[in-house]
Amino acid sequence: MPFFSFGNAPPIADDLIIKTELRVEPPQKIALSNTPKKKAPPKISSTVSADPIANLAKGEEGSGGSGQLGNQTGQAFSLPESSTLYFDAFLDGQLLQTASLDWVVDGNNYRLSINIPYAVVGPFLFESRGTLDAYGMAPAIYWTQRGDKPPRYSRFDRDASGGGKMFFSEKPEFTPDILPGTQDRFSLMFQLASLLNGSDKIDEAGSIRSIPVVDYNTLEMWQFKSYGEKETEDIPTLGKAINRHYALMQRESNPYKRQVDIWLARDLDWLPGRIRSMESSGRILELVFKQKAPIDKAKLTN
Repeated sequence: MPFFSFGNAPPIADDLIIKTELRVEPPQKIALSNTPKKKAPPKISSTVSADPIANLAKGEEGSGGSGQLGNQTGQAFSLPESSTLYFDAFLDGQLLQTASLDWVVDGNNYRLSINIPYAVVGPFLFESRGTLDAYGMAPAIYWTQRGDKPPRYSRFDRDASGGGKMFFSEKPEFTPDILPGTQDRFSLMFQLASLLNGSDKIDEAGSIRSIPVVDYNTLEMWQFKSYGEKETEDIPTLGKAINRHYALMQRESNPYKRQVDIWLARDLDWLPGRIRSMESSGRILELVFKQKAPIDKAKLTN
């Protein structure tokens, strides 16, 4: 699989440019295909839980602050089992070190942690924690840290309807309304995986899925084009396998910001097998699946 380094961002494919206003469908509720066994919410080991960001999340997970998850009818939804995924990490086509993604499910709570080592400036860290609500994944806290820079966090203050307010450490004065179903940059992949685990009869080729997405200082509606279910070699370590490719669409009227491509793998219970993010400068960060392992229980405390 080729990796390219760009000085400037290449043009966006014409089929990924939004030229007219798209109709955004209202969020749909979910119906759990299999209810996870109830346990106490997962906690980070003591060395990490002392982090002020971790303390911010306490009381958020499973606290009832998000939309109620009941026995409603809706889209079939099944969370992937807990696991650790390892990836080859590339920056501008240059291989870094092995990145890890910890996906922990305990009852209706989840934690998603990503560590991308980078020798020059220190690791890139991302973490999302939350619970399930009537619309699926409901992040409570999302934070990022690059090297020795201070962490940046986004806090979801959800109400009983699944809405609420956002709070950003980078922009304290910016408190936009949360729409039901709002995700962060990484939870959105597991929302898609859980929907596909519930039913693979969704998001046929050419369809567009709208998802409200939070980053460290923004809340925007992202539109993803689905290329459907295909047998490809887009994830080299899996060989020829059934994958789903989603690509972020760009509005013609807006300046180019970021291009995001996600490949979800059926052999991985629709977990991400490849993730590519390209900034407006042309800088590309790419993660390519390497190995899957059971979650290390030593990372949890009872």
